[in-house]
Amino acid sequence: MDRRTFLRTTAGFAALATVGALETEALASQAGLVRVRTHTVPFLGAVHWQGQHLRIAQLSDIHIGWGTPPETLAAAQRLAHAAQPDLLVLTGDFLNHSLVEADALVRWLAGLPRPAVATLGNHDHWSGALGIRRILEQQGIPVLQNESLALDLGGQRLTLAGVDDGFTHHDDAEKAFGRVALPDHALVLSHEPRTADRIARTGGRLVLSGHTHGGQVVLPGVTRMITAMAGMRYVAGWYQAGDAQLYVNAGIGSSVRLARVGEQAMPELAVFDLG
Repeated sequence: MDRRTFLRTTAGFAALATVGALETEALASQAGLVRVRTHTVPFLGAVHWQGQHLRIAQLSDIHIGWGTPPETLAAAQRLAHAAQPDLLVLTGDFLNHSLVEADALVRWLAGLPRPAVATLGNHDHWSGALGIRRILEQQGIPVLQNESLALDLGGQRLTLAGVDDGFTHHDDAEKAFGRVALPDHALVLSHEPRTADRIARTGGRLVLSGHTHGGQVVLPGVTRMITAMAGMRYVAGWYQAGDAQLYVNAGIGSSVRLARVGEQAMPELAVFDLG
């Protein structure tokens, strides 16, 4: 399939999706307080994969500490392994406001599948970005802070661009794509979903984010009004952000002991079959 045909096909999928997203979504399972959602996503970076696909699993907003139950953390590990991904991506907020739970983070990371790649969130910058990056890298997990990385996965080559947290104004999309020859072929990780608007202008076409906790407490009509007043256009699931498809993961944890209410806000492992 040539590039022009792929783009026409992708546009057709987008027209059919309810939120302009390229997906076929199924609620695959729910276990241990974490739901699994699987999405089949046409991906421009797959044009040379000869009909094969890559499976990407995403976890976000871990918030290790007293706000996230141990059962949820354990369930996320189990489900991540059960998904059998070619790559696990972690889109930020590993800790809350300090490094006091650093040892717990090390233990949790050790129980995740590999390979894995990460980017940071606002709570990581508040907790100590340098220390959290060091912990991740010691666990063999590269951290992309306005950086890119090319990986060979299952015989397929995948380019990732990681844009640092936009909520704390550490994002620099142009720097992240500085060494990316084909920006529209890259899978982009960025914690704060509103950063996707700037990423789209740089050339990124598929962005995975988190940050919102799916709205945390979702009440019909009320939550949508509050998020709109707060300027949060992207809360959960698929969106069109400029020319980019954006997925907002509800994450698995909370920075404070606050219940998640509503299906949209349930802790989540997202799985993407790209190809």
